[in-house]
Amino acid sequence: MEKKKKSRLRVLYGIIIINTIFVILSGSIILVSMWISSERNVRVLVDELKEELQNAVYTEAYRFFNQTMIENQSITHLLYRNFEDPVNNETEREQLLSYYREKMRFHPWFKKVFYSDTDGNIVILFRMQDGSFSRRFVTNDGEEIFIRWEHECVTSYGSYPNSIEPAEIGFDPRRQIWYNMAEKERGIIWAPVALLTTDNLPGLTNSIPLYDHFGQLTGVSSIDIAVDELSRFLGSLYPTPNTQIFIIDQQERIIALQVRNDRDLEKLFIRSTDSYGNVDVNFSTVSAFSDADSRYLIEKILESNDQYNNINYKRNTYMTTRFPITITGGLDLIVCIITPENDLMGGIRDNLRNVTIFSIIIIIIIPIVSAFFSQTIAKPMRVLASEMSKIKSLDLDSHVKIQTNFSEILDMHESFESMRNGLKNFKRYVPSDLVDHLLNDNISADIGGEMQELTIFFSDIAKFTTIAEKTEPQQLVIDLHTYFGIVSKTILENKGTIDKYIGDAVMAFWGAPSPMDDPADKACNASIQVRNNLHTLSRQWGNQGKLPFHTRIGIHTGNVIVGNMGCNSRLNYTVIGDAVNVSSRLEGLNKVYGTEIVVSENTFEQCSDKYEFRLLDRVSLLGRYEGMNVYELITFKDDLTKTIKKIYKCYEIGLQNYHLRKWKEAIKYFSTVLKYRPFDAPSKLMRERCLKYMKHPPPEDWNGVYSQSSK
Repeated sequence: MEKKKKSRLRVLYGIIIINTIFVILSGSIILVSMWISSERNVRVLVDELKEELQNAVYTEAYRFFNQTMIENQSITHLLYRNFEDPVNNETEREQLLSYYREKMRFHPWFKKVFYSDTDGNIVILFRMQDGSFSRRFVTNDGEEIFIRWEHECVTSYGSYPNSIEPAEIGFDPRRQIWYNMAEKERGIIWAPVALLTTDNLPGLTNSIPLYDHFGQLTGVSSIDIAVDELSRFLGSLYPTPNTQIFIIDQQERIIALQVRNDRDLEKLFIRSTDSYGNVDVNFSTVSAFSDADSRYLIEKILESNDQYNNINYKRNTYMTTRFPITITGGLDLIVCIITPENDLMGGIRDNLRNVTIFSIIIIIIIPIVSAFFSQTIAKPMRVLASEMSKIKSLDLDSHVKIQTNFSEILDMHESFESMRNGLKNFKRYVPSDLVDHLLNDNISADIGGEMQELTIFFSDIAKFTTIAEKTEPQQLVIDLHTYFGIVSKTILENKGTIDKYIGDAVMAFWGAPSPMDDPADKACNASIQVRNNLHTLSRQWGNQGKLPFHTRIGIHTGNVIVGNMGCNSRLNYTVIGDAVNVSSRLEGLNKVYGTEIVVSENTFEQCSDKYEFRLLDRVSLLGRYEGMNVYELITFKDDLTKTIKKIYKCYEIGLQNYHLRKWKEAIKYFSTVLKYRPFDAPSKLMRERCLKYMKHPPPEDWNGVYSQSSK
C-alpha cells in the first residue's frame, strides 16, 4: 500500500513538472508574440494617426486659403454682374460694404476686404483689434488723396483719423504690389507677406482683377487674411504632448505653427527696430526660428524629399511627416509634422514590461494550481481542438459531444457549434453582410428570388485600360485595393449591398436583403460621397505623381428579381432583370456626356426634393427602343449658389430648344453655359450636335432622342 501511495506522489509531481514546463514555454511564446504583435500594432496605429493628422491639417489649411480665394471670386462675380461704380456711387458702395460685412462675419480670419478702381480710389472694410468694423474711403483726384474713416468704435478715430495726403506720396493702390501682380497676371494671385493695417502683424493678400465686357481692367478685388487663426487651429490638434506642426512657404518662412496662447504666437514673428524707432514685424524664417531643436529638425525635413522619415537627434528619435499644399494663385506651402517617438511608444513599452513581469509571476503560480485539474480540462479541450482543426479543410459536418462538467468548456463548445453553423452558410454565400443577416435572423439559404423595387448602382473607372498599361501590375493591385476600399466602405456605410466586383467595376444595390424606405436616396447619397472621396484621393495621388482614378456611376430604380442564384453547392445572392441593364447603360452614358453620375427618371422622381439634378437629354439606351429622360446628379439640395442654378437652368432651356429644332436658340444657351463654365462637357456636346444638325438636319420624324450605340 505504501509503494502505491509513493508511486501516486511521483506521478503527481511529474504532472506538476510537465505542466509547469508547458505553461512556461507556452507563456513565453505568448509573451514574445504579444511583444512583437504589440510593437507591430502600435506601428500600424502610429501610421493611422499620422495619416489622420495629415488629413486634418491638409483639409483645414486648404480650406483656410481656398475658402478665401472662393469668397473673393464670389465678390468679383458680384461686382461684375451687379455693380457699375461701387467706389463713387453711394448706393452701390453701401450694398458692397454690407456684403463685405456679411463675408467677414462668417470668416474670422478676414482682416480686410476691399475694392480699388483704376483711378486710385478704394473702398475698404476693416476688422479692428477690438472686433468692431471700420470703413475707409480713399479718393484720388490726381493732386491730393483724401482718406475718410467711419468707425463703429469712436475711440478708433484717435489712431485712424481722416487725412489728406499729396498724390505723389499718399496711399495709391495702383502702386501696391497686390494691385500690380493682379494686373500683370490677369488672374488670381497671392501677394507676398505684408503688415496688416489694424494690428501691424504680417498677413497675406488674395487679389483678383476685374475686367469689363471689352476686356479692360476696371479694378481689383482683394482680401487680407491673418494667419493667427490657422495657427490656433493647429494648436487645437493635440495628438501627443510634444507633437509640433509647422506650415512653411517657398521662401522658408513659417506661415503657421501650433498656438495655444498669445505667447506661443510670438514665436511666429520676428520684430526689429530701425534707427527711427519704427518696429518692423515679419514671419520668422526657418533659419531664424527661436527654438534651436525645432529649427534643426525642420531643416532636416526640408533637406529630404521623403514624406515620412525618422530623425535621430540628441539620443531621441523623431517621426516626421512632410507634404505639400498647393493653392491656386501661386501659393505653395509645405507642412512639417514632428512627433517624438517616445510620446507614442514609451508608455506602451513600459506597460509591456509591467505586463511581462506580472505574466512571469502568473506563469510560476498557475502550473502549481492547475496541475491538479489538468487531466479533467485537457481531455475535452483536445477533443475540441481536434474538431477545430477540421475547420481548416472546411469539414463542417462532423459532430462530437463534449463530456465535461466545466461550464466554460461547455460554453466554448456551444460557441464553436454556432461558429460552425455560421461557416456553413458563409461557405455558400459571398457577401459578408448577407451572412450576418442570415446568422442574426437564423435564416436558411435556399435557392429562389422575389420581385422587388430596388435601386441599382454601377460604377467603373474611366480610361482604366490606359491606366493599367501605364502602371506596374503590383502597383495597380495596390491602387485598386485603395479605390475599392473607398467605394465599398462608402456603400456599406449607406446600407448598400455589394453584389460583385467586375474588373474595375462595382455593382451594388439598395433595398435588399433588409428592406428600407428610401433606397434611391441612400444610393444617391452614397454616390456623391464616393465621388467626393475619390476626388480627394485623386488630389493626393496627383501630388504623388500617380495617375488618378476617375469613376463613372449609373443609378436606376426599378423592379428586379433578387435572391439566391446558382446551385446547391454554390449560391450567389444577386439581382437580375432589365433594371440592372438600365443601370449599367446609364453608367456608360457618362462617357458620352462627360459626366460623373447619371441617374434614371425613376430615381430622379424619388429624390428630386433632396438633391440637385440637371436634365441631360432624352436617350434610347443600348438594347432599348423607347427614349427616357436621364439626369446628372450634381450635389445635395441647396448646395448650389443661385448663379450656378441659373447656369444649369440655361442648359435645360437650351435642351428644350434643341428638341424643338431651334438650333440657333439652343446654341445661344449652350454657349452661355460655356461662358461661365468653359469645361461643361454636356454643353459642349449639345452645341456640337446643334452645329451638326444646322448643316445636316435630322429626318422629319426625328423626336430628339439620342440612341446609345455602345456602353
